[in-house]
Amino acid sequence: MKNILIYLVAVLVVLSGLQVFAQDSTAVLPKAGLTPSSPFYFLDKLGEAIREFLTFNPEAKARLQITFAAERIAEIKITLETEGVDAQGLEIAQSRLERNLTKAALILEKEKQRGRDVSALARTLKDEFDAKKEVLKQTFEEQKQLLKNQEEALKERISEARRAGDSAQIEALLQELTQVKAQKELLELKEEEQEEAVENEEEKLEEQLEGEIKAREAISEAEEEKQELLAEAAEEEVDLLANAFQEFDNLLTQAQTEFAAGNFAEAKLLAEQAEKSLDDVEAFIERLEEEKEKEEEQLEEEQEQIEEELESQKEAEEKEKEKARKFERKEEEVEKSIESRVEERHFTIED
Repeated sequence: MKNILIYLVAVLVVLSGLQVFAQDSTAVLPKAGLTPSSPFYFLDKLGEAIREFLTFNPEAKARLQITFAAERIAEIKITLETEGVDAQGLEIAQSRLERNLTKAALILEKEKQRGRDVSALARTLKDEFDAKKEVLKQTFEEQKQLLKNQEEALKERISEARRAGDSAQIEALLQELTQVKAQKELLELKEEEQEEAVENEEEKLEEQLEGEIKAREAISEAEEEKQELLAEAAEEEVDLLANAFQEFDNLLTQAQTEFAAGNFAEAKLLAEQAEKSLDDVEAFIERLEEEKEKEEEQLEEEQEQIEEELESQKEAEEKEKEKARKFERKEEEVEKSIESRVEERHFTIED
């Protein structure tokens, strides 16, 4: 048994050394170490299994799972940035992230069943993970922005190709644009799936929190969601109706009143209903954004049509000018011919 422990510790040290030279992390995330696309990723799994085996304190075990979850986020970040949304390793990292959160929640639940108050630990773990989860959210946003930039650049190149009349180039660029749009849709789908899965696992951690904490969080999240929608509307220059947030404001006021009265369960329920009511506002903003995008595309098409008409008109004018120049040259030739004949006749008469 002693030899086995020594061997496990040695392997753990080697794996830890591997992570030291991994890609640089952000201020929040740990180093990702080996990623799922690596043929040596099994070493990463082995290293974590050894660390779990050598950790005996329940609180330390739960914290370790949050550490592992942060490493999964780092793996997702690197995979998205280097291999794209189609990478197979992305699914592996996402699945292991869910398992890490599940294990942390199960450890807390077991300790709670033993009679221990785990609300403070649950709060600490959730706060630690929330900070890292923001990096995950930011990573998806950055990748969406990159694809959006590619889409806009392709549209500009398509416009240039249309003005040049290069049909082959237009076809190639349209195919590339279709692929970029497909990647955008897939990325948004992956993000939604990831958010839903993480939220489901986080709920298991939240179940260990006291009612007051959960109610306060629900109210805060509802307020943040409203501010995000306001910021999105301002960024996209969307004008919201004066009563767009009327239902939300009423429900949130009720939630705050119940919270002040100590009715935390009711306060949490009302705050969640308030946040849910924002779905209609979000859908309204998205609809206006789509209409605005269609208007912009239509305006671009009209502009291109105008440019094509101007180009055609310019070509027609050039043809008319060329025709007039040819006519002038013909007249000059006729005049010279007449003058030449007159001179010849004059010389003939003199002779």
